[in-house]
Amino acid sequence: MILGTLGSSSLRRAFMLAVLGAAFTARAGIQAQASAAPNAKMDGARVQFDTAVILASAKPDIDAGNAAWVPGLAHHDAAMITAAYADSAVFIAADGSVTRGRDAIARLYASRFPHLRAIRGGQVVQGGLTVIAKTTIVEWGHAWIAQAPASGTGPSVRSGGAYLTVWSREADGHWRITRNLTF
Repeated sequence: MILGTLGSSSLRRAFMLAVLGAAFTARAGIQAQASAAPNAKMDGARVQFDTAVILASAKPDIDAGNAAWVPGLAHHDAAMITAAYADSAVFIAADGSVTRGRDAIARLYASRFPHLRAIRGGQVVQGGLTVIAKTTIVEWGHAWIAQAPASGTGPSVRSGGAYLTVWSREADGHWRITRNLTF
């Protein structure tokens, strides 16, 4: 959730391709999951899961990950921010750069800390969640931070942008970020 904007048409196109890619990737494994999923039932060619149960199981991990972002930035604590990431996570920044792996994502955040001014506030504002497979949830929304001005006193400088995050349930039962795209 490093900041960016969804201003250009190429970024909007990339956003839509990422959403479609996540959906198609999940769909490819749905048939196999249906046979192993006690809560799933077939409805024609579609598999239906108890999305309320899946979302309830993911909510604590998603809420904790989102809640850690602003304090992690304020305290320059990359480990706090990236605790929600899977070891093999992929982070795609607003400029299109790709960072692979939790450790590399932590280094990315740490490299940006010297450029941050004092954090006066901020928030991750979830726009929505959708279950696309038994072990995959897509979250979207926007995030912002308010920093002290570059010089002197005055009002905070607010910046932010949209995000799309794919959460996956891992073998230990916890939900972790496997893909995070910022715009």
